Amino acid sequence: MGCFAAAIGSAQTALSEQTYLPESVLASISESGIKAHSEESSESSSLISRRTAKMQFISEVISALEQYPEHVHLITKTALDIEPPSHRYIVHYIIDNFPGYEKIVLDIRPEYRRERNRNKNIVKIKSNNLSKKYNHNGEDKNKKISKNKTKQSDIGWSRRALRISFDEINMPASNEEMGLFGIGYYQYFYPWLYGGVNAFGAATGKRGGFFTGGFTGGIKLPLIENLYADSSFYVGAGGGGDAPQGGGLMLRPYVGLVYEFGQYAFGLGYSRVEFPNGDIDGDSISFQLDTNFSTSTRDWFDAQTSTQNYFDSVLSGVSKHRSHISMRSRFYQPTDDSKTVSATNLNETIGVVGVNYAYFIDKYIFIELESAGAFSGNVGGYAELLGGVGFRQPVTSDDRFAFLPSVTVGGAGGGAVDTGGGLVIRGNLGSEYRLTSDLSVLADVGYILAPDGNFEAPYAGFNILYVMESLSPDSQGTALTSDENIVTNRWRIRPIHQWYLDAPRKVGVPKDMELLGAKFDWAPDNWWYLTGQALSAYAGGAGGYSEGLWGAGILGPRVGRFGSYVEALIGAGGGGGVDSGSALIAKGSAGLSFRLSRNLSWELGLGRLVSQEGSLDVNLLDTALVYRLGSPIIRK
Repeated sequence: MGCFAAAIGSAQTALSEQTYLPESVLASISESGIKAHSEESSESSSLISRRTAKMQFISEVISALEQYPEHVHLITKTALDIEPPSHRYIVHYIIDNFPGYEKIVLDIRPEYRRERNRNKNIVKIKSNNLSKKYNHNGEDKNKKISKNKTKQSDIGWSRRALRISFDEINMPASNEEMGLFGIGYYQYFYPWLYGGVNAFGAATGKRGGFFTGGFTGGIKLPLIENLYADSSFYVGAGGGGDAPQGGGLMLRPYVGLVYEFGQYAFGLGYSRVEFPNGDIDGDSISFQLDTNFSTSTRDWFDAQTSTQNYFDSVLSGVSKHRSHISMRSRFYQPTDDSKTVSATNLNETIGVVGVNYAYFIDKYIFIELESAGAFSGNVGGYAELLGGVGFRQPVTSDDRFAFLPSVTVGGAGGGAVDTGGGLVIRGNLGSEYRLTSDLSVLADVGYILAPDGNFEAPYAGFNILYVMESLSPDSQGTALTSDENIVTNRWRIRPIHQWYLDAPRKVGVPKDMELLGAKFDWAPDNWWYLTGQALSAYAGGAGGYSEGLWGAGILGPRVGRFGSYVEALIGAGGGGGVDSGSALIAKGSAGLSFRLSRNLSWELGLGRLVSQEGSLDVNLLDTALVYRLGSPIIRK
């Protein structure tokens, strides 16, 4: 125990100068390191116990470096104060995962400098042969990829977060405020840098039907134990609710403090919401709640393997967490008291279609985010933006049938539906039947209510769910077994910009309009994909116009770095004075792509959009960046 006492002693000395690094972090590193050393040195220890202790030690060190990067020297020295034979694998693991720390690590343990230089020379020789091994698509030319060959060093973990937020801003009219309900999905590119997609919808005030969508980038830095400084910037587009949003471009800088407790984080800060070509320009005290989680990552081109090979037989500290993406359709039957904003009765059944994402924080409880828009019922432009919590209860022993009750809140409105300030509360009960391990159908019933407006309705719906069993570095989910198959789920994220030429308006002459949005693709094979897309106008006098679409695409053969694609979509679009009729629209496009790097491409396409009932029938120009990423999932 001498090395443990020495490590803690040195840590305490340092902590007297920098009290914001928790003592418990260094204690955990030392304890796990001593255990790993003890298991490694004992002749009676099994292979599994040695590897388990080693992985726990590595996990403690990597987690500390990610959370407290400014203390890299102290954290690394604490880890390397443990007696050999622990040094070799922790030295190499830190440098492989944090290349910028190489000098620090080798200054502490200079005896490994020659070994690292020799490894670099080997890597250089290998890199010279990459052009012989890979084609322009990044695929292995020999096409003979082993299904059971994955190195421990290939395993990567990506930290992510689901965010719910609320801002209340002053509007141009005197004594008017608008509360914005926000949802977001973020990925941490570094421990201090994150980015992702966001959407905002009116929830209080009198602007029900106001929505925007876009992208956020942020920086998060540690201050003291569990307390962080957070700064972010949002760029998006949208409008509605008869708000003075102008063309629809929205900017939102934010700065605040975040307190983390377990996997959750609460934030309080200052935000400013501005529409540069409109009249909205307001300050707000902002509240946010994050649900943090981590999932494993893989390269787009990685082949199938087993859990035994993927994790080197060490399965402790890793579990399966369910998540699912669903395409939803629901039919609302408004009550007799439901009204339009002009006080007329809502007599028609309202059909909505949308997308839902749910992540299970343990075996049963899930957090969900959802957006949807109307496609029938003569309420073109009606939309919803919701977040909530639910519970999945299996009914049969084989998990094929289950009940999913949930409660969601958020913003809704538009299409002349009287939701008041926009706040809606919805209770839902779903019945899921699993067709395969990764495909389910779900029938649901529920009730939606706008407390501040004149809209409430029972409803029934039908949903198609794509179910994923992803991997997480915890024990909260379902335990892994060594004989399960791991496949690479292929995703593409495409930030897009589109131009609609001479888009017809309900009042006035046709006019060009510009939109921002994102496409989210799932590619089960190299030549086709399924896609969900969302766009909002930001220029062209159509602020408040938004679209949500589903469809499929085909990827053509590649010639060098060039490729091609075609895609067809159907969905809902309306608002902003654009003549889209009932809001049911169809869109088709084709284009060329140019590969910039292994996982990044640029696309340029032409297409056409047609509305079912309105006069919206336009040519379009589309440009997008394409980012490819892989995620390992369990395939039964």
